Amino acid sequence: KNSLPHLRRAAVGLLILALGPIAAAQSQKSRQTRSADISARGTGELVLHKWSGELIVPDPVACAVDPHGRVYVAATTRRKVGDLDIREHTMWIPDDVGLSSVEEKRAFLQRELAPGKLRAPRGMLKDHNGDGSIDWKDLTQHTERIYQLRDTDGDGTADKMTVFAEGFNTEVTGIAAGVLWHDGWVYATIAPDLWRLKDTDDDGVADIREVVVHGFGHHIAYAGHDMHGLTVGPDGRIYWSIGDKGVNVTSKEGRKFFHPNEGAVMRVEPDGSGFEVFAHGLRNPQEPAFDDFGDLFCVDNDADQPGERERFVYIPEASDTGWRNNFQYMKTDSPWMREGLWKPRFPGQAAYFLPTLASYSDGPAGFKFEPGTALSEAQRGMFLLNEFPAGKMKAFRAERDGASFKMVDARVLND
Repeated sequence: KNSLPHLRRAAVGLLILALGPIAAAQSQKSRQTRSADISARGTGELVLHKWSGELIVPDPVACAVDPHGRVYVAATTRRKVGDLDIREHTMWIPDDVGLSSVEEKRAFLQRELAPGKLRAPRGMLKDHNGDGSIDWKDLTQHTERIYQLRDTDGDGTADKMTVFAEGFNTEVTGIAAGVLWHDGWVYATIAPDLWRLKDTDDDGVADIREVVVHGFGHHIAYAGHDMHGLTVGPDGRIYWSIGDKGVNVTSKEGRKFFHPNEGAVMRVEPDGSGFEVFAHGLRNPQEPAFDDFGDLFCVDNDADQPGERERFVYIPEASDTGWRNNFQYMKTDSPWMREGLWKPRFPGQAAYFLPTLASYSDGPAGFKFEPGTALSEAQRGMFLLNEFPAGKMKAFRAERDGASFKMVDARVLND
């Protein structure tokens, strides 16, 4: 599914659920509220707190918290405006599937959207910069942003917001769909780059910005199939995912990683060394999550084919879960459907890829493993999942099943 709206709701939900307990520890009033929350959680319930208060965070997609309780929010203005959706430009599909690098994508957009070539708006592509021409320069008008929110008076509610970083607005820039604080740096996934940012004078604005890795998102493809899901792995490396817009990266050590028509999970040392593609063959994995033992899972969006379902996927290193970008456009004879590549393991299924654990979910978006702190024993060891279409938060556990896993104890946390 096209999942950015799912991400937006997921981000807001995480702000409310995860940050309430952090802010609550900062004042006596909040500690009293926290005591009531703990009592409620004894019954297995989750108590919500709108930590952002009166502050309006425009178009939030993902959030992260630093050790001081400051919150970083990735926000998008470019979705379908600067970062296009191939469904609004279907005549480009044959060309788009063949693109294999960010440089090719840039050349394609500058050629097809040369000044004077497009006579009228198409979809959300319009004369955004007001120069009288609808062309590739309109793709540079809107910028992605990272906001920082603070609770400066310790009352448990944010009261200050700054633009931590902006200026992400080239014609090949995607959306700001992931953010992570780690060891003094704020990492952000904004294709075609993984960025890291630092505020050295604590004024809420980053004054150092570096590209950690470059070379992601060379397809236009479906909007929302971007880079997201930043997390720190058990090995201390930064992990994140990308939808099926493609990977074409040369690492700092000169290694080539080329997965042109697939979504993937990547990892890198915090300083940008040692980049690797950890696993591939995904369609649009929003937020891969590690359990207590370092096993990695995600809930991947489906391809909107009749009868197909989203997938709960186990992601061991070097695995291929079977999806290719070109399957999206095979409406009558897709191997994805014809060969049952989307289904859990069944007799006679192809053996070259790792099948899904379960057909599950509707519009998966935010996905986290219960961290072992803040929540009650009722949520211990659970994966928490936000679903956009119905506005539900679900939960389940993954139990060992031979060399793999199975889903158990699935439930709806809010209805």
